[in-house]
Amino acid sequence: MPEKRPTLKDLIKKTGFSHGAISRAFNGQKGISTATKERILKAAREIGYHPNPSARNFKRGYSGRVGIILPNLRNTNYSELYEQLDRAISASGSSSILALTHDDMETEANTILHWSAGETDAMVINPIRANTNLDIYQKVKSWGYPLLFLYGNLGGDFDGIGFEYDNSMAQALKYLRDVGHQSVAYVGQIPPGAKPLGKYSVLLRQLEAVDMQFDEKHSVFDVDGQEAGSVAMDRWKRLGSYPTAIVAYNDYTAGSIYYEARYRGLSIPKDFSLLGSDDVAEAKLIGLSTIRTDRTALANEVMRMLKTRMEHTEEPPQYSSLRCELVLRDTLGPSPRRP
Repeated sequence: MPEKRPTLKDLIKKTGFSHGAISRAFNGQKGISTATKERILKAAREIGYHPNPSARNFKRGYSGRVGIILPNLRNTNYSELYEQLDRAISASGSSSILALTHDDMETEANTILHWSAGETDAMVINPIRANTNLDIYQKVKSWGYPLLFLYGNLGGDFDGIGFEYDNSMAQALKYLRDVGHQSVAYVGQIPPGAKPLGKYSVLLRQLEAVDMQFDEKHSVFDVDGQEAGSVAMDRWKRLGSYPTAIVAYNDYTAGSIYYEARYRGLSIPKDFSLLGSDDVAEAKLIGLSTIRTDRTALANEVMRMLKTRMEHTEEPPQYSSLRCELVLRDTLGPSPRRP
């Protein structure tokens, strides 16, 4: 027969301390000495006791959990980011719970409605498409529930956090210009004809600033990172030409292009230059030039912003922008000589 899980009564019996003293020891509250707290926690570890967080938090009206909603874990930026978010959330005394939408809008909407009903105290969301579930975001916000969006703030209506890519992008483009490139193509998830957003809009803005051209002919839009390499290579094969330089949506997309190019016998940067962003672990392994984002700093800022929102629910939306760093490795080089 399995043994019974130790209860609060077992810990009271072992230590001789009251329910109140034990509660203060586990919650870090004043009213007991350090020595008493240590005795209680040591005894709890010896018998394997820990308070039931669900029951304890139910009485207080909160769950003690922060929900993280990400599109997928195929992009290792998300897995590396979640690790840092979980560290920051744990350090704050809460726990994290992760949901993947698998790039499905209905899954995202259902998760938000489920979690906001009491499963979590706040949510950090990387939306799949910025405005598709906007009605759900607005409804949940109207209830006073804390939402924080990664990599944007949806037009200024919500709390958000992102990175300031302009300076790093300008440095990369100036480097490309100085080694002979005249134009740069883009490969990423922006739908064709859509309003420029995110890194795509930064690229267009900085190309104009450094007097370079946007290579629309060789750009590939609305493509998932996993398929970006094969889709882009097939397109360029049909065109009968390649871009001289590419800015990819992220390292995941850039990696797909890199491996597909090598599979087809091309060499980077001899045949074309390639820039990613995020600086995931694999970027260093393949020598990918990229724009580094500090995921530890992002996670710590997320927790600061959530704490502020939970304490001041009526304050206007807040947005925080973190700096990036250009990392030059092997995939940026002189413009190839073409006939």
